Amino acid sequence: MAWVNVARVDEVPPGHMIKVTVDGDDLAVYHTDEGFFATSDVCTHATASLSSGTLNGCIVSCPKHGGKFDVRTGAAVALPCVFPVETYPVEVRGDEIWLDV
Repeated sequence: MAWVNVARVDEVPPGHMIKVTVDGDDLAVYHTDEGFFATSDVCTHATASLSSGTLNGCIVSCPKHGGKFDVRTGAAVALPCVFPVETYPVEVRGDEIWLDV
């Protein structure tokens, strides 16, 4: 794994998320009250973009069927999703967001 700079902190305001692409993989970066988190951007149920959904606290809702994931752990927490999404370590270095991908 290698650390990659993916965004500036000001690009992801609290309560928001963005999609970034690293080596051809779409990832979602979330800014919650608990800090920054990152997961695969692809829903494990219907391959929709999670960053196009909604973020409520640490729970992201898929825009396609409403399944939900905990962005801290990747765990599926609401049907129809049953399989977790992959998570990635996040570090904030100054005003930059770095992911270990």
